[in-house]
Amino acid sequence: MKPLSPRAFLLKSCGLILGVMVVGCGDAIAVPEQPLDRGHRILIQRGLQLNAYVVGLTTGGRENDPEIWKTWESSHFTSVDLNTQQLASTDTIAGKKPWMTWLGNSENPTQSLPDHFFQSEQIQNLVGWQYKDEQDIGSEKELQELETWIRHYRPRLPNTLLYTNQHGDERFGGFGSTSNLNISRYMRRIQPDLLMQDTYPYGIWNDLGNQGGRPAQLYYAMMRYRKLALAGNDGTGRKPIPYGLWIQTFKGAAAGIGNWPRFPSESELRQQQFTALTLGFKLISAFTYNSTTDLGGRFSAPFFNQPFGKDPTPAFQHIAEINQQSLNLGPTLVRLLSTDVRIIPRPPTLADLIAPDISRWDTKADPYMTRLDVKNLGTLYGGRNGDVLVGYFKPLRESFDGPATNQQYFMLTNGLAGKKHSIKQTRQQLTVEFDFGESEITGLQRLNRKTGKVEPIQAGWTEEVAPGLNSRFDAVSDRKYRLTLILDGGTGDLFKFDTGAPFVGQQPQ
Repeated sequence: MKPLSPRAFLLKSCGLILGVMVVGCGDAIAVPEQPLDRGHRILIQRGLQLNAYVVGLTTGGRENDPEIWKTWESSHFTSVDLNTQQLASTDTIAGKKPWMTWLGNSENPTQSLPDHFFQSEQIQNLVGWQYKDEQDIGSEKELQELETWIRHYRPRLPNTLLYTNQHGDERFGGFGSTSNLNISRYMRRIQPDLLMQDTYPYGIWNDLGNQGGRPAQLYYAMMRYRKLALAGNDGTGRKPIPYGLWIQTFKGAAAGIGNWPRFPSESELRQQQFTALTLGFKLISAFTYNSTTDLGGRFSAPFFNQPFGKDPTPAFQHIAEINQQSLNLGPTLVRLLSTDVRIIPRPPTLADLIAPDISRWDTKADPYMTRLDVKNLGTLYGGRNGDVLVGYFKPLRESFDGPATNQQYFMLTNGLAGKKHSIKQTRQQLTVEFDFGESEITGLQRLNRKTGKVEPIQAGWTEEVAPGLNSRFDAVSDRKYRLTLILDGGTGDLFKFDTGAPFVGQQPQ
């Protein structure tokens, strides 16, 4: 169904929707909404989660080092991921931060988190608990352990996401346990709050599939886990759960880790995060924030020149800006549900070994778009076009935008990135045409990722992206419009059709 037109959106004297009650001229008819699943409820309460794995920041005096924690705040990560490291006491700076953990006790899962935490304020700041990492969920023994853990802690942690993490691509790693069948069985039995995966796409053999700037293995894994999570723990699709992923912010420094000999570039950092948002991911964890010492120094992060999160590099400024822009979109994105993902693909290459499993965009994808073209504005890959991704969304609950129904949101994302390239070097121009027909719609609304404010996009709108480069919105003919959108590499913008309905998650301006 098409979104409401501005006229249809207006409240009528004999038809008013109040919360979940439909009131007409006759008797009131209650239309109760199903309760939100636990995972989405927690994310709406706590917000979009941008987690980062840290090393050594809770001991050795660093737990109260003001320089470290001032820099942490400026990174715009939302929670400190400690793996199995010691949590600082509550009277330290570190001990007051939102946190996540990978704790697990295979011998006695009910003793995985020390009891004294439940008498501490820190338990209120435990945002997410990933039980261990990449365990074999095809194993009956592991499933029994997970059942014991989650049944014991779920009632004690009503506002904490409880989940595990598996390898995203079942064809490479994951103990052979991450087939769709095994994941579905795991979901039915364990009932996780969130489905989580890791796929690190920038390395030696990984790069063989990254031709034309597309991390095909990552796209493949993301689409798999998106589909499984949207089917819900019962597999019916009636009760979807949220989904998250670990992104690569590291390189491997030892021979045994040689698959990842380089850091992701600025455009690749954006590519991972905005692609995840475009596909509907609501928890994004960075591996890693600072160079590791607990793993023998095998991994290093690009964000600091000095150990333990000091002397930030330009890459730190890049991830901080990516995080801030993501959080500006967060109040809306956590209240939306992904309904479709489409791609305008870059030209095929001989190295297309892994299919991204994303349907090609066409005019049937939504009611109003009639054309979507892309142009590479730089010289990367000989000036050939890169991918463009289109993510479609609807409100997670109809009541989130008041009396409006069937509102459609969409995210346009420039998928172009390069191994050593900035977001400026990977800019693309998107040309999108609309035919609004009889809908009475005359424009769009955009949630500005830099300001967090909703903007009207009407005929005559322009925005300077760089000297000589302008995005614009023009009337082409009666009821037909054209959006010319300049997007930095790896970057996406979130829109909705301007029907007069509220923008979910945003206060009226």
